[in-house]
Amino acid sequence: MLLRSTSLFALLTVAGPLLGQEAFVLDPVIVSSGLDQVASETPQSVSVVEQDDLDREQPTTIGDALTDLPGVKAFGTDLVLGERFNIRGFGQELDGGDETRLSFTVDGAYKFYLQYRLGALFTEPELYKRVEVLRGPASSTLYGSGALGGVITLETKDASDFLVGDDRFALRQKLEFTSNGEGGLTSTILAARPTDSLELPGASTYRFNDDPEDADGIESPGPAFDAPSGLVKARLTFGQDDAFAVSGSYQLWTTSEDNAQYEQTTLNNPAFGEVDRTVTDQTATLEFEYAPPDSPLVDLQVLLSYSDTRVEQENATNPSNIPSTLFENSEYAYETFQARIENRSSLAFGATDVFLTYGLQASRQNRVGEAADTGFISFQAGGTDTKIAGYVQAEVVFPFGLTLIPGLRYEYSELKPDGLNTSFTESATNTALSPKLAALYEVTEDINVFGSVSYTERLPVLDEVFDGVSGNLNLDPEQAFNWEVGASYSTNSIFSEGDALVAKATYFRNEVDNLIERDGTSNPFLNVAEASIQGFELEAAYDSEFVFGSLAYTLIRGEGRDNATDPITDLTSIPADEISFTVGGRVPDYNLEAGLRGVLAFEQENVPDVFNGVGFDPGEPAPGYGVFDVFASWKPDEGVLAGTEVRFSVENVLDKQYQVYLTDNNARGRTFRVSLARTF
Repeated sequence: MLLRSTSLFALLTVAGPLLGQEAFVLDPVIVSSGLDQVASETPQSVSVVEQDDLDREQPTTIGDALTDLPGVKAFGTDLVLGERFNIRGFGQELDGGDETRLSFTVDGAYKFYLQYRLGALFTEPELYKRVEVLRGPASSTLYGSGALGGVITLETKDASDFLVGDDRFALRQKLEFTSNGEGGLTSTILAARPTDSLELPGASTYRFNDDPEDADGIESPGPAFDAPSGLVKARLTFGQDDAFAVSGSYQLWTTSEDNAQYEQTTLNNPAFGEVDRTVTDQTATLEFEYAPPDSPLVDLQVLLSYSDTRVEQENATNPSNIPSTLFENSEYAYETFQARIENRSSLAFGATDVFLTYGLQASRQNRVGEAADTGFISFQAGGTDTKIAGYVQAEVVFPFGLTLIPGLRYEYSELKPDGLNTSFTESATNTALSPKLAALYEVTEDINVFGSVSYTERLPVLDEVFDGVSGNLNLDPEQAFNWEVGASYSTNSIFSEGDALVAKATYFRNEVDNLIERDGTSNPFLNVAEASIQGFELEAAYDSEFVFGSLAYTLIRGEGRDNATDPITDLTSIPADEISFTVGGRVPDYNLEAGLRGVLAFEQENVPDVFNGVGFDPGEPAPGYGVFDVFASWKPDEGVLAGTEVRFSVENVLDKQYQVYLTDNNARGRTFRVSLARTF
């Protein structure tokens, strides 16, 4: 897995467009937490990866760009189909249920995928301009019950990202080469603005990579892939003062691998052989907006979305002759239809402002698990999950520097098995309640302190209720109580005119009861587990005309038990303590930039007694490591090369052999990346 350090407050977004301005602005606007706010004034632990961050990272997967944010870790394997996510200790290899404790959205569309020994999110990072990570269960108010760990929201590129001034048309072509595994990317983006009210972007990408090598020159088995993808969008504004807007998007990602390693989330397991596998991921959205400028009570959004992640498998080998439908020709899928109606209202009571966000959501998720010969796949039971939810969040801004944010969400779920299920025929219903209260106080113009308390419930999912061997119709929702406290600091002109410094520190504790677990694959799911996770997150960023830098530190501890009769022990799903940093400089007159980023991971003592990881001794601590990358970019803005962008990086520049805890393969050895992009 490639390690990078991504600046929390979109530090590097100011490298180009803000040069020459009087002051640098490090605080990005957070759009996923209700009222649009800058990061330092959001009473929640949140990180933003902006377009320039993504360009500099040159990620192969979304996880590459997120894995060194505080409290966030991408893990599993280096395979494009083997990546899972861990936020504040939720998310664990082979423990698919943990993925239901995180939420993912793409342009507002809810994404979900869960399959035995396969990853969680399949998409192309080149299609995105922004990723927000909201850590902690307070996100459940707006994003749905069950976000015990947090929410990852992804936003695709728009035509306006490439059109300058009165431009009506732009073409951007990008080529990228990766030395380790001889991989690459070609990306073509067309952006059009036929009229002032209509934008039409489109993108086509093709990414490929052969088997990469670790620092010892040993190839990782199975990561070779090729993956074409595409994106089309449209946005039309109309009416007086452009009060109305209609927009839509469609995204497609696919890969087809013959003789691929069956197991993608771990490597070198002799019990599983190879398989021919085709994966197709689609996301479509249609959104209507109405925001009359003279009506503070109306800012209406109606979103319809469709998501379908589908895996077709055939010709699987079975070297251990395991009697299981796992090796039959089969189809797996999650298809989700969602509708959301949301409005924002602004009210004033004297000098106190109140901003309300409230809405209704409805979704229907169809889960497919069907084998060609036997039909019913007991461990991937098909069915439907229908949810209806209502929510409200208020942001009350008092004139003396205090902001209160209460929120409440109520959710109803009905689970139905499909006609193939030979073990269950009844439906299961559940409800969840998620209240929260957050507060932020402006101590001075530069310093804020904040805190929050929240309670959320994660509803049982199809897998836990209708599993042919382990299902349980009588499961109760999981219950999580979380509190956080923290402080932020944001100021300008410290060391030089117009420079900027932002820092944010957060301490959290999350108590989870009624966790749904099972002792083994042949045992029923029960509400028997509990966990307590606490931690500290620190993020800081500095920017000036010539120098920039960022720092992030994560410390998480957790304990719990899988059964009420078991003793409480340290959790093994907790990532290692980690420091990540970026330091760099730039030459503004030539639009040159260069820097160093590094990751220092500490030894992790709480490891499983049995672990398949390469280089890990069962029961022994996972060793720490330090790894460094260098990067440089040149973006001329004059002459015949204007609009050109050249980027170069060397990842794991010291060619260090190491393995990230929770990840099953050694990291890549020294890797050179170079990209050339031109906008016409």
